[in-house]
Amino acid sequence: RHPSLDHAQREDVRVLGNDLTYVFLPHHAQVARHVAEIGRLPLWDTAGFAGRPMVGNPQGGLFYPPVWLVWWSRSPAALGWLTVGHLIWAGLGVYVLLRSLSAGRFASTVAAGSFQASPYLLAHTFEGRYPHVWVTCWYPWAFWAFGQYRRGRPRGTLLLAPMLALMFLCGHLQEWYYLVFALSAWAVVDAFRALRARRGHAALVALAVWAGILALSLGLVAIELMPDLATQGWTLRGGRLTLSRVSRYQLHPLNLFQLLGPAALGGPDSYFGPDNYWETIPSIGLIPLVLVAVAVMRHPDRSVVRSWIALVVISVIFAAGRRLGLFTLLFELVPGMNRFRVPSRSLFLANLGAAVLAGLGVEALERFSDAREDWRLLERRVRRVAVVVVVGLVLGQSFAWGSKPRPLLSGPRSAAGVMSATASGIRRPKAVPASRIPCVDRAAKIAELTGGQFRGILAASRLFQSGMFWFALTVTLATLAFGRWSQGGRRVAAQALGAFALLELGLHGLVLLKVAPAEQFLGADPISGALARVEPPVAGPFRIRARDILYHDLRASWNGFEKVNINDSFQIQHAADLYKTLYPLLYVLPPSDPDEPMGEAIARFRRDVRQGVLDRLGVAFLVSDHVEPEPAWPLVASGTWQRSRFVIHRNPTALPRAYVVPRALAADDDISGVLSLFARTDPRAAVLMERDPFGPGAARQPFTPAEWASSDPDRPVIRVTTVAPGLLVVADTWMPGWTAHVDGRPAPIFRGNHAQRVVPLPDPGRHEIVLRYHAPGLARGMALTGLSAVVWTAAWVATRSKKRLHPGRPLRHHTHFRRSRSESRASRAGSTPVRHHVKGLLT
Repeated sequence: RHPSLDHAQREDVRVLGNDLTYVFLPHHAQVARHVAEIGRLPLWDTAGFAGRPMVGNPQGGLFYPPVWLVWWSRSPAALGWLTVGHLIWAGLGVYVLLRSLSAGRFASTVAAGSFQASPYLLAHTFEGRYPHVWVTCWYPWAFWAFGQYRRGRPRGTLLLAPMLALMFLCGHLQEWYYLVFALSAWAVVDAFRALRARRGHAALVALAVWAGILALSLGLVAIELMPDLATQGWTLRGGRLTLSRVSRYQLHPLNLFQLLGPAALGGPDSYFGPDNYWETIPSIGLIPLVLVAVAVMRHPDRSVVRSWIALVVISVIFAAGRRLGLFTLLFELVPGMNRFRVPSRSLFLANLGAAVLAGLGVEALERFSDAREDWRLLERRVRRVAVVVVVGLVLGQSFAWGSKPRPLLSGPRSAAGVMSATASGIRRPKAVPASRIPCVDRAAKIAELTGGQFRGILAASRLFQSGMFWFALTVTLATLAFGRWSQGGRRVAAQALGAFALLELGLHGLVLLKVAPAEQFLGADPISGALARVEPPVAGPFRIRARDILYHDLRASWNGFEKVNINDSFQIQHAADLYKTLYPLLYVLPPSDPDEPMGEAIARFRRDVRQGVLDRLGVAFLVSDHVEPEPAWPLVASGTWQRSRFVIHRNPTALPRAYVVPRALAADDDISGVLSLFARTDPRAAVLMERDPFGPGAARQPFTPAEWASSDPDRPVIRVTTVAPGLLVVADTWMPGWTAHVDGRPAPIFRGNHAQRVVPLPDPGRHEIVLRYHAPGLARGMALTGLSAVVWTAAWVATRSKKRLHPGRPLRHHTHFRRSRSESRASRAGSTPVRHHVKGLLT
């Protein structure tokens, strides 16, 4: 098994793949297909949960311009190449940032490579979390532009607004939010320092400019923001997390071993540390860590170093979650912080800070290439720390040889209690054989099933046996020793250490670079072939319910089948109320307790409710890995695929996507009452609504299937012939923004069956019903975005005649050190360099 197949979640028997194949590729492949078919951006998403808004989904990423190239190409590999382009862009940004800090070209190159190839960033890249990576790749440019703002340079300041806007539009807000919070805190600290220096006017103006930048950036993203806000009232309740629910994906003491080597706690296929490999890896590489220490100890510009150290330390403390208190404090006090459940993603900021410090470490070594005493002191300190580390690893290895792991645990952490994830994110126990536990390394499996104290011993043992660790440690000590004793080779030694840092990170990335063949996720397969051959119980579009581990979202979407269950947390509340009843479906559940008087009646009631939901959602087939006794649908196909058995059941009572029923049965909006009526009401006789739009009446149209005549997700067209008044039921999710026209005339559209659309048809005849979706807030958002773009353009043009956006001196002046050409020549001749002071950019 390869790392790219993601067996890093220790408690899950997961579908083959990663977040790219689970979420992002199915989503963008569907958008690309709709754009090709209808020639415009789709506003409504038909995939999963009977439909949901496409515009209004915070993770949709529809308005991020670079992703439009992916839709145009329609190539599954385009998302990966787009991410490669972002990583190159990030490296260029770090280079520009370091050059603005007066660092040399080689030091800037080392910093750029250290960020591009940082283990945490690569972990998210190979886990397929592309939008997270896209946002992060804008971080260096945002810090560079923020520095321009702090120096009062208007054009660089104005560039910050569209940069923040593009980050917002990438499709994952957490990284954008953390960056905006960090920069805002920096601006407030600057203003406080200015107030202490009795420069109150400059502080107030600078804060006003920063507020203007944020407001302008939000105006530029209003086309995305306004629909998102309009949709929030209809999405799953509980979008704001409680602190008690944020208990995972945070740094633990055991993660400190990864500072010495990213594989100290195992790789993606054998991880035995807390949480999972992808989210909690604080490693920046051993040699870059040494370079960071050099910058901390020896870089001459202490103000710059202290500021980047503060960014790294605060980000790491925040990533520790509830353990160190900072995350808890901000979670309770800062608006919006309770929207995000993974505190460890502040490590993106820590990685950028560490990369900058690594580059400054190279710069410090180059600047002190003629100071033998400084080199001697540095080499001695590093050697002493190395001795302590090696002794600790030797002791850990000796304990590993002599230790016997405790007996296997029982309960939910044992092999029999491995958890299986449902579409709701709620984990339910499911017995699985030990061979299915996603840990393939024997030592890692021992650590997984034994006591926590053995994990530290195993981590030390892995480091002791790691060739990468010994390579990094050896070349570091050898290079520093060479610089200590070589009078003319210290500059070469400094550059060699930087080059070795890039080599170490490159080798680690090469280990991760394992891929699975595309045919495992795309193309023809026996299940899709069987579904295409089997006669569906209804005409027109239908849905399927399938086990994800057998038939995942990408495979279904690529072959044109609509799963009612998909791997996505963005759901509409009233639709999720119905789908929640289907969570236990396709899992072997224990029989009802014979000693429980109502056990069998409760089980039968639940089966009736599930059948009613499946019928009304238009679920025509179940795809499972075992014959389903409940519901007892006919078995229409079976076979073997990838050494797993599959069976397909057909639902004989499934309803078509659109149909006419005679009347409405009064029901309130309480989901428990609705589900109770589902169990005992014939869906062909009535639709559940607050009231019947026609009132009590005589003759009504009997149940009549309607013709689905359009594939446009925003403008479905339905045709049906009636001889009496009736109610057209569309088995798609109702949302504000949907309108209906019957034979060209506007018609009301109601919510029925708790979550579906209902259109009254009062007149007999042949009808054509056209439904249209107008995303709430989109028109206002487009207008505000256009106005903000005009304001930004006008401000950009106006800066041609102005030198500064705010009067007076910059908010702060800083001292940096830059080596002039004469200094370089003097250094190569063996003379002592002269320090020159220049204005700085960032502290």
